[in-house]
Amino acid sequence: MEKRKRSIGELISSVTFLVFGIWVIAEGTKLWASGDILKSIVVIICGALSFAGAFRFQIKKSVDKWRH
Repeated sequence: MEKRKRSIGELISSVTFLVFGIWVIAEGTKLWASGDILKSIVVIICGALSFAGAFRFQIKKSVDKWRH
């Protein structure tokens, strides 16, 4: 299988997902430390999903390999 080149837009969105995910997770840990547990859990989950979005192409490739 030929390796597909990523466009500049895809690279920019991947970096954005990565940085935003890290930032949101950090904010969630601050909420946890302040005692707002339920809100922090929701924020951390959202940050983790954004962080995972940075690796969406690698995740898709792994899922495709697993399915076939």
